[in-house]
Amino acid sequence: MAMTDRGRSLGMTTFAALVATGCASARLGPSDGSVERSTRIRELQDEVAGLEAERSRLRIELETARAASPDEVALAGLPTPVRVAKASGSTVRLDPSGAELRLRVRTEDARNRFLQTTGPATVSAIGFDAAGDAVELGTWEVDAARWGAGLREGFMGTAYAIDLPINASEVSGLGGASPKILVRIEIMDPRATAPYRLEFAVPVTRAVERNSS
Repeated sequence: MAMTDRGRSLGMTTFAALVATGCASARLGPSDGSVERSTRIRELQDEVAGLEAERSRLRIELETARAASPDEVALAGLPTPVRVAKASGSTVRLDPSGAELRLRVRTEDARNRFLQTTGPATVSAIGFDAAGDAVELGTWEVDAARWGAGLREGFMGTAYAIDLPINASEVSGLGGASPKILVRIEIMDPRATAPYRLEFAVPVTRAVERNSS
């Protein structure tokens, strides 16, 4: 009888241990590394979703650009300027030491964004005398090196700044209190089938004379 009680007691003890072990196992968390793997999987899924959204956005922009201006993309897939525009600061500067044509222009794409060009460029200027007759003020050849060196980043945006000497006496002899000078520019670029051309008027600005005391 005592052996039976001891056997029963041992069986109950073993059963209790098994139950306790099972409960402890149920309370254990995920295996080592599973949380990190799940987190990494979620991060990668988020990256894939972001890349898919970016690809869709870029595809829409590309189709819009092609529809708006089919000629904007050149043979090599490079963006191509479509025009040259006057930039802020173009003038003929006249002072006692001489005169200077300060040319400020931008080469732009169809969305008015600045794009570089290689040059060379040809610039000419004419004025008008008191009788209204045209006066040739000069023609300048700007080589590719000088054209590229004229690239400037300014408060009003990116532009080419080319300063050219001009005959001061001829500028002073023009008619009117505030004469205008007509400038023509022609810019070459290997991506374009024809030169970029622009004609616009610039004012004559005179240096303020300072009286010494």
